[in-house]
Order: sequence, then structure tokens, then C-alpha cells
Amino acid sequence: MIEVPRPPSAQDIVKYRAKGWWKDQTFSQILETRGRETPDREAMSDARRHITYGQLWAEVQRFAEFLRRQGVQRGDVVTLQLPNRIEFPVVFFSLELIGAVANKISADFRAVEVEYILRFSRSKAYVSASQFKGFDYLAMIRELRPRLPELSLTICVDDVDAPDVVSFAKVVHDTPEIDEANALRMSPLDVMRMCFTSGTTGNPKGVLHCFNTTLCTCETFNRELAVTDRDVMLDYLPVGLNWGYMTLVQAAMAGARVVLMERFSADAALELIERERITYIPTAPASIVAMLNSPDLTRRDLGSLRIVITGGASAAVETIKAFQAAVPSAKLIELYGMLETGFHSFTRLTDDPLKVNGTVGRCVDSMGLRMIDDDGNDVPFGEVGEIAAVGPSVHMGYLDNPRRIATASRRTAGSAPATSASMRTRKAMCASLDARRRSSTAVARSTSPARSRSCSTSIRRSFKRRSSARPIRGSVRRTASVPSSSRVPA
Repeated sequence: MIEVPRPPSAQDIVKYRAKGWWKDQTFSQILETRGRETPDREAMSDARRHITYGQLWAEVQRFAEFLRRQGVQRGDVVTLQLPNRIEFPVVFFSLELIGAVANKISADFRAVEVEYILRFSRSKAYVSASQFKGFDYLAMIRELRPRLPELSLTICVDDVDAPDVVSFAKVVHDTPEIDEANALRMSPLDVMRMCFTSGTTGNPKGVLHCFNTTLCTCETFNRELAVTDRDVMLDYLPVGLNWGYMTLVQAAMAGARVVLMERFSADAALELIERERITYIPTAPASIVAMLNSPDLTRRDLGSLRIVITGGASAAVETIKAFQAAVPSAKLIELYGMLETGFHSFTRLTDDPLKVNGTVGRCVDSMGLRMIDDDGNDVPFGEVGEIAAVGPSVHMGYLDNPRRIATASRRTAGSAPATSASMRTRKAMCASLDARRRSSTAVARSTSPARSRSCSTSIRRSFKRRSSARPIRGSVRRTASVPSSSRVPA
């Protein structure tokens, strides 16, 4: 088993459960319910096939049984390096039934990053496509395996016939569903997934999450954005990264349908929106710009779209306004979040676009944010600081990285164990440069990390004090400006 470096306090557990933020569910409970109650409803599709909720749950159980027979056990790590295909959720969700931990990594990682992550995570199995974007993953893993003694199983989601690689399609077809007596029941507080940071300031760090920290984020979005089983989501964000994966979880929780897209192109996306009657799209601003520039924009029927969420980078106000004019049926939501903490803040369906365009909205109700210095003290407005986040979606710590946890704990003296206060992401490092070009708006409310677990990241900002109910104008890039004196309700 992977030990939890920063377990939530007993007080936090009681609080999060009492407020309904942690419902103590697991993925298998959700999928089993969907498979039983709506077995014929389509769950997702990709360029190769469609799958219903009943079929998805069956494949999940069969792949879990295959892994069990291969000796993958509770606490073992299985690394997934896959493009946006149905096999990703099948593999990912199957791991819970044998107590294994999913480690999803970017399909763009190559030998240097993959070798480090497989060794550091002590991965027992590796799942990939044969090729994607012209890159041969099987050739890479064959070169790496002699240097990875703990890696004992390679699985390919494409049809392959090789003694050292297992074909996903063959084992799913030939293996029975896992017997109830052999299926494990993980605790909602067990570490069930990890995802490695980009490694901007050093080696990538393995961020650990449990079911509760994951599902509460997805439920918040589903509730606030009124996601239901009638929604159809277009997911071209990489499922190997946090947001693309979270969209799959959102859909399963709501009973919605997901259309997976392996490689984004504006024309193909617009065609899918019209053909599949897409209602919901998470996206980066660059994809919005590409669709706005496509000649197909005015030729396609986009009237089904009701929500487009943009995040990951700053969206120019001009781009936002142009999209709102081109697709009046869609509400454009702006988001700020982190791998370690889920979604920090976002604009709401009820917000007036004229007031919130170019902002990242208000803080998530269950989250608290502060701006702190290296000693854990609140910084004055206009000074360099670090975002300290607290709430039920904050991760469980970093894999085998006690120095990082100790550093953060010192910076938030007197608090419960905290995560890295110096995780300087590319997004954060670009903030001061972006501040010279444009001004963003953000809203958030903060709380002292002494009341719970916290997480932080370096951001340069300059902002003015405003009421917590109104936007706080600031020179930041896709980040939440935090008035240090404000509080979230206990």
C-alpha cells in the first residue's frame, strides 16, 4: 500500500462529511450503479467504437480479473500512457477492484520522463498504445524494461502479437468478470491515483489523491454547472492530464455521455459538436481561438452547446467576447485550478458576462485561499506571494517526498501538514510576464491553513482590495487573487 504522507485530520474528516463535501463513494460504486440502472445508455465513444454503461462496467470487471491473475495486487502501481480512447477509463476504473493505484502520465512524455516516473513510482504494469503522433511506445518501453526490474507487465491497447506485450482486446474478450469474492473494496480515503507534475523546478513530483478528494471536485462542477444525464461532453483535453480525466469522472457521476477526441483540430471539433449534439466542452483558450478562426464556424449548427469552460492559460477578453457572439447558446465559464487542489475558482452560470469576462470568478465554496510568504505570513497586496489552498479537494501529499512536505509545513507554521509552497509551475512563472501585457480578474475567499490541510504555489500578482462578493482586479495569469483578511465560513 502507498502510505498517505498528509492524512486529513479527524476534525477535517468530520467537517467535510458533515457538510456533504465528502460522500465516501468510490468509482466502482458509481459505475456499478450506472451499469445496473442504465445498462443500454451510451457512456462514451471514440474514433474506434462506442460503449454503453453496461458494457463499460463489464469490461472494467474483466480487465480487473486479468490484472489479478497477472499478480497485480493492492498497492501496486499501474502506469497509463494513453491517448483519448475508451481503453483509458476501462483500465483506470478497473484498478480499484484489485486495490491498485493508477498513475496517468502524458502521452507526450518520452524515454527520459517515462523511465524516471516508472522507476520512482515503482510501477508494476505499463499500459500504452502501440503508436500515437508517430511515436513508437512499445519500442521505447522495450528499451527501458531492462533498467526497470519492478516492471513486469506491458499491455498495449492496439492489436499486437508479441511475446513481451499483452493485447488489451484479447484479454478483455477472453477473461471473465472478477468474482465478488476476489474484488477488493477500497476505502474512500485510500490513495487510488497519482499524477506527476511537469518538473519545472526539478524532478517531477507524484501527487496523490484519494476518492474523496477527487469526487468532491467533480461533484462541485456538476452541481454548479447543472450537469445531468442529458449532457454530451466533448473531451479533447488529454485524459493523461488532470482535467481531461476529471471530465470522464464528471460524466460517470452524472450519467452523461462523453465523446473522446484523440487529437484536436478546429474543423473536426466543430463537426463533432454538430453531429453529436455536444452540450459541454472543457478547453484551453488556444482551441477556442482555433475554432473562431475556422471557416466551418459559421457553417456548423452549434446550437446544442450550453457550456464551454476555459482554463490552463489566460483567455483574452477579446477572444471571450468573440466566442460569446459567435455561439450565443453557450455560457463561457473561466476556471483556475491545480493538480494538487482541484478547482480553486470559476465564474458561475448566473454571473453577468459584462462583469466577469476576463476573470476566474469566485472561490469554490468549500475552498479557502491565502497569499503567504516563505514564513507562512500573509503578504501585502501587490507583493510576490504564494497561493495557500485549504479544503476537501486538497491532495494527500507527494509520493516519497518528505523534504517537500517538511518545507511546506515550515512555511505554514502552526498548521496541519501542508504541501509544497514552492511548486513553481510554468503557469505561475509566466504570471509576472503576462501581467505586463494584460490585466485579469479573480475572486476568492481565504482561510488560515491552521484550520486544515493546505497547498500553495508561487504566483506574482498585483491586485486591489475589493468586497469578497465582487471581483478583485489584478495583474495575474489565470489565478485567484486572494484578500488575506477574508475568511470562508467554518
